[in-house]
Amino acid sequence: MTAILRNRRFLALFACCAAVLAVAAGCGGGSSSNGVPKGDVALVNGQPITKAQFDNALDQYNRAEKAAKQPTAKCCDAAYQIVVQQKIMPYLVQRTEFEQQAKKLGAVATPKEIDAAIKKIVKQYFNGSQAKFLAAVKKQGSTLPEVRDTVSLQVLQQNVTAKLTGNVKVTNAEALDYYNKNKSAYQKPTSRDLSHILVKTKAQAQSIYNQLKAGADFAKLAKKYSTDKGSAQNGGKLGVQAENALVAPFAKVAFKIPTGTISKPVHSQFGWHIIKANGPVIPESTAPFSQEKASIVQQLLQAKKGDATSAWQTKIEKFYAGKVKYASAYAPPKATAPGATTLFPTTAGG
Repeated sequence: MTAILRNRRFLALFACCAAVLAVAAGCGGGSSSNGVPKGDVALVNGQPITKAQFDNALDQYNRAEKAAKQPTAKCCDAAYQIVVQQKIMPYLVQRTEFEQQAKKLGAVATPKEIDAAIKKIVKQYFNGSQAKFLAAVKKQGSTLPEVRDTVSLQVLQQNVTAKLTGNVKVTNAEALDYYNKNKSAYQKPTSRDLSHILVKTKAQAQSIYNQLKAGADFAKLAKKYSTDKGSAQNGGKLGVQAENALVAPFAKVAFKIPTGTISKPVHSQFGWHIIKANGPVIPESTAPFSQEKASIVQQLLQAKKGDATSAWQTKIEKFYAGKVKYASAYAPPKATAPGATTLFPTTAGG
């Protein structure tokens, strides 16, 4: 079962694209409309998307659907037309837009990078077995060239993101300013390392308390009697707990008893507790900037990278407004340029 799940996770890397882009092939030959040449289904900033590309997409989709025992796309009922107009054409247009703009940035996916990405997939999901990898590709109804095509797009996405965010930096002053403005987030409340044994009745709690006072082992009694199964298996250990996160009757006692001692039975809404203080009370404090700097820098860096890719996406959407033309059978309900969607890096990749 684990191997199957791993294969499914991998197949999502390419099957999702195949299933999305390969759902359609229009009926007829794509006659000229809106200035789209005969034999093409769309023009993206003057670059054609051909009927052959569209037909190939349908073929991929139908093979994947057949492998999954799902209905294939057949021309030309209403459901088919919805898939054509709302899924396939937007994908093909968006991919063309993306590749055009990636070229302007100088971003490419080299064969070496694609080979390395596929090798990583084979290692991660198929324990390095090329045979198992190819068998999974075949079972999905796909082919190795189609997998390479999808992986190449993923590599290109990563390289575009790297181009857009390569010069993004966070200064020490920016990190410190963020820390000062959000200092409350770095406050640590009064806390203490605690253990407890929880039972239902006062009588049982008193009996356990008496045994402990007589020298019984706290951890053994916790494992045997405590109804808090989460801590019981660890000998009653709760770990370091914030005072303000505990119910009041428990906290009131837990933060007063001396280190290394146990409390008399304490009643709360959960039952009767015997509490052990494993360490001293840790006073409320604020984590210093030096301790939090690395995480703050990483957080701000990711935000800046996201802003950079989002700004690029917005720029691309504006650029392609009015620059996409469709053959009549392929136009979406509202023939607007799809702009940059899932094909465009909207978050900064690692």
